[in-house]
Amino acid sequence: MIPPVLLFVGTLITYYLTSLCSAELTPNGQNLFVYFSQSSGKNVTLIHVCKNPAVDVVILGFVRDFDGTGGYPSMDFGPANCNTTRPLQDPVAPGLARCNELGRQVKWCQGIGKKVFVSIGGSISNTTFETGSKGHRQAKWAAKVIWNLFGAGTDMRSLRPLGWDVVVDGFDIDHEEGSSNDYHTFVSELRSYRSSASKPIYLSAAPGCTFTSSTLSKATLALVDFIFIRYYNSADCAIGMPGFPLSLKEWYEKMVPSPFLPFPKVLLGGLSFYNGNKGYVTAESFRDAVLAAKQPNFTCWWNAHKFGGVMLWDGVRGLENEVGPGVDFLTYVKDVLDS
Repeated sequence: MIPPVLLFVGTLITYYLTSLCSAELTPNGQNLFVYFSQSSGKNVTLIHVCKNPAVDVVILGFVRDFDGTGGYPSMDFGPANCNTTRPLQDPVAPGLARCNELGRQVKWCQGIGKKVFVSIGGSISNTTFETGSKGHRQAKWAAKVIWNLFGAGTDMRSLRPLGWDVVVDGFDIDHEEGSSNDYHTFVSELRSYRSSASKPIYLSAAPGCTFTSSTLSKATLALVDFIFIRYYNSADCAIGMPGFPLSLKEWYEKMVPSPFLPFPKVLLGGLSFYNGNKGYVTAESFRDAVLAAKQPNFTCWWNAHKFGGVMLWDGVRGLENEVGPGVDFLTYVKDVLDS
């Protein structure tokens, strides 16, 4: 007879090993995430991006401030998408906006099987928390508000920017500047709310490519489903720079799983167009980077299925960037992922 303690340990080990499976979406590392934000072309809608068969997930950017006027967030999905406020938003949450048309497009995208996330932060944002108990309360409140404005919460229906019946499929943490105080609390709270949703709602984070200087702690990153490593806007480790291979190796080897949680998928983040910064390379060079990320030199037993796909900034510019006869950058990258 097997001692109860060994049965318990065996159960824990089994649970732990099975929890290393990826989040849903495409489990074989073929996911293509693209941002849709201020840099997107004015004449291309969210629907245009979702119609592209290459795209799996579109990320709306951004919620810019957790603590705007009235204590509610402020957001900027671009003037072409949200340019007025709802009557009930004006007196209490003027930093929010009325995005009826964008909300309609989100539902259209979801109707054809595409996922839509909302990103929090960006390069110009105020999404930090204070230190101590006050910061802890701020983080919990921010998670509650974000969940009720965009997730499956129902406490703030009159304030929801995308409409009361639009529930996004995930939240992306693009925390690029400032302290990471209590981000672990913020992400943990969002995770806890997911159990009340009637569909899977994912979490992602977009740290810079330098492993040792991530603005989010490794413990916090271990709580998300997808990690988009931004291999651009860096003179040290962007794609095409000498530090790229070392950075890729560090992220694969040093990102340790959190006990009893699914292991985050690591995605190669790149530029889909030339914007004057480090990181944009030819389609062929980007292919080589993707292949390097798909086949890392594994030295740890837990990262055998860590690669999750590609994240691109951004979707519209990628559609406009033709890299071959009738082939846009997004389609080219998806073909590489599927190969």
